[in-house]
Amino acid sequence: MLKNEIYILGLSAAVISGLLLLILMYLVIRKWLEHRKRRKINECIETLSPLIFAYIAEGETSRHFHLDNDIKKKAAEEVLSKFAANLTGEEETRKLREFADRNLRNYFQRQLKSRRWSIRMNALYNIEDLHFIQLQPQVLEAAIEERISHDERVQSLRILAAFQFEGITDLLLYNSENLSDGELRNIILRLNENLFSLLITDFHRAVNQLKYAIIDAAGIRKELRYLHFIESVYASYDGETRLRAVKALSSLGVVKDITPYLKLRHSEDWKERMMAAKLFGSLKERKLMPHLLDLLHDRSWWVRSQAGQSIMMFPDGKEELQIVLDTSNDSYARDMAWEWMNKGEFG
Repeated sequence: MLKNEIYILGLSAAVISGLLLLILMYLVIRKWLEHRKRRKINECIETLSPLIFAYIAEGETSRHFHLDNDIKKKAAEEVLSKFAANLTGEEETRKLREFADRNLRNYFQRQLKSRRWSIRMNALYNIEDLHFIQLQPQVLEAAIEERISHDERVQSLRILAAFQFEGITDLLLYNSENLSDGELRNIILRLNENLFSLLITDFHRAVNQLKYAIIDAAGIRKELRYLHFIESVYASYDGETRLRAVKALSSLGVVKDITPYLKLRHSEDWKERMMAAKLFGSLKERKLMPHLLDLLHDRSWWVRSQAGQSIMMFPDGKEELQIVLDTSNDSYARDMAWEWMNKGEFG
């Protein structure tokens, strides 16, 4: 009985050791193959770089251009990506894209269909870097694919926005439920004026995250043509949407009439009082200084801090804070005044 148990244990140990040895051999061989492939790609890069550069710079087509296997195509992809990151000339960029379309279109199409996520993502980044607009149909196909990963959907939409794809507004309205407002903002900021105006027209149909992104983008663009839109959002919405509108107005630094915004300083929501302080600071109207001094005595640290920063944006802001430091009975307000006086000038 004991002999049988020892025999079974020995056999099990031998099987496990054999399996571990096989796994080790697999990993070693796989690493060796990867190193060998990388070495071949690097050798191809050394050969292709001057040839591709000559084509882009002087239009010379070499008879040595034969991208007849994936090693050479991978090398060409890396060379083009490197050039795309550094070239700024319109003619050179056109030739680079022409080369990519002529030699790598089918290669990228296959990569977009790969079963490996990393290869698909890498293809999307390269399509963006090379502005490979000929592959827009395949990128659109990826963007609306239901089983696509979150990162692939975001990157596909970023590319379509950069390509100024006319259907991008509908895609954002109906295919952006799970995207954050930051991701959407990054996509929207790539749109030209016409497409961005279409999004503003359909603002009321957007989900909240997209609404936030549209308002943020309008503020970041800092163009007065969006003032009416942002003020209408402030007048029609509440909560986070209204807060984003005030933030966007702060970025613009202008409002048609300050009256509707004065009530924010008495809001029960500290975030609205803080945004009021931010807006008053961006407007830099002398009549708003008393309100900012009141907000410097607010019960919320965040409101006091924003009020201190906004006061420092006025030409005589430091003197106003000095008066608070010398005369106020509120130790929190005095601390905040001292803090901002010692942070330096703003505005």
